[in-house]
Amino acid sequence: MDNPLLKLSPPRPVRFPLKLKLLSLMIILIASSLTVFVGIALKIFKEDKSAYIFETLLNKASSEQIILTQKLRSSFPDAESFVIKGDTILYGRFDPSSILEHELGEDSSFSQAIIIPHQDDFYRWKAGKTQKIAPEEKTLFAKIFESSINQGVKEIEVNNEKSLYAYSYNPSLHFIFVTTIPIDAAFAVTKYLINRSLYYGLFILGAAMFLSVLLARPLTAQLELLFGMTQEIAKGNFDKRVRVKGHDEVGALSDSVNIMADKIVLYMDEMKEKARLENEVAVAQLVQSSFFPKALTEEESFKIFGHFEPASECGGDWWGMSSHGEWRIFFIADATGHGVPAALLTATINCCKSSISFMLESKPDLASRPEEILRYMNQAVHAAGKEIQVTCFVASFNTKTREFIYSNASHTPPLLFNNKEEPLDKSHFQPLIETNGPRLGQSPDSTFNFHKVTLQKHDTIFFYTDGVTEAEDPSGSRWGERRLIKSLIQNGIGSPQEIINGMLADLKSFMSDRPKSDDLTAVAFKVNS
Repeated sequence: MDNPLLKLSPPRPVRFPLKLKLLSLMIILIASSLTVFVGIALKIFKEDKSAYIFETLLNKASSEQIILTQKLRSSFPDAESFVIKGDTILYGRFDPSSILEHELGEDSSFSQAIIIPHQDDFYRWKAGKTQKIAPEEKTLFAKIFESSINQGVKEIEVNNEKSLYAYSYNPSLHFIFVTTIPIDAAFAVTKYLINRSLYYGLFILGAAMFLSVLLARPLTAQLELLFGMTQEIAKGNFDKRVRVKGHDEVGALSDSVNIMADKIVLYMDEMKEKARLENEVAVAQLVQSSFFPKALTEEESFKIFGHFEPASECGGDWWGMSSHGEWRIFFIADATGHGVPAALLTATINCCKSSISFMLESKPDLASRPEEILRYMNQAVHAAGKEIQVTCFVASFNTKTREFIYSNASHTPPLLFNNKEEPLDKSHFQPLIETNGPRLGQSPDSTFNFHKVTLQKHDTIFFYTDGVTEAEDPSGSRWGERRLIKSLIQNGIGSPQEIINGMLADLKSFMSDRPKSDDLTAVAFKVNS
């Protein structure tokens, strides 16, 4: 037998060393993990630092606004609000320059100012004078006066320089206290810490890459040996083995590859044996097919059509026909189970039919005695072994007188009906149940009875095995005799071949994709004249 494993395509050449692939994968995983971790950490740190800076600016603006308000009210109790005259500012009728210079002094980090609305515009006080604010600032403060939010922090770009504006609006005195700091100055410390974190991250990444190289080398060396082993197996060399090192996952994998090579050898032997058995079963199937007559037989007085489907390669169902003068003997049998054991018993039954044909030469009256034929077949089946039994139905038909004599050995009773041109219903179907005996092979002393009927023109007899009625759909429901009769009502008017084909179509539709659990045999016999 050819080894199918040797027909596999050879492994593709390795363009990239396995250790470099593994090392690259480890570096990518480490770098990705570290990048994600550092990115998340820096994002959280920056957000936390931004919140701290915003809160600090807002607290400073709010507290300074409150202090300025208290000083103005204590120094000038009769004044109510700021007034702009020309380029100067008054608090009521008083000059607040000394207080403003003291409170609005700048330090190295922050810049402070008060913003006063005047005639749809905004002015900033600085060095004892007022000046209009930049357009970008005007947009911000206009929104403050339009909304009900009295304090907050905004980012504004003025003269290509981004700054943070923390404002606190005093509605009673109608001015805004503003604390300003450039973005670069506000986040200088944050950038410093972020840069230091990146340096440390790069250092850790370099150390991880170095350790990866050291740790990956023993692993990749063992994997290279495993790869070489798989190449040898692909070439059909099953004698080579990998030396197992260590008790880690790679060591376990090496051991598994060795076990796989041993099992492949056993599997190849099993395949050889299986192929031998399959060849023998195929021969048995070919031999069994010779046991059956041709599917369609037509004579002047009758027409018969049979169909057989095994559940596996070989089956335990069988049907046949023998001719002797004016008599035609019909057989249908079902051995216990299916497969090769049951198929062997059908060979015994077929031999019985051949022997009966020989016996008819010396005992011609045997052709009209199906009960004696069953007794002879019972002796043969019992002699083959009592572990397997057979149900069987034998009928003798006289082509001149239309006598139909039958005997039954526990087989499913056939159905008799007349299919002349008229609608059929279930009352037209008559099961042939007048005689029933034990199974063939049950006892060597079994006896059988017979019953005789005279058939009319268009009378049809439907023989079948229990594989027809016991067929199941995907849900496990059986087809049953009720569905069988319903199918015969629809298809029974036609010829024997049309009856069988119609019934099989209904049965296959019922079963859908469910496989057969038993052999299936159906035979239709119809009287012509």
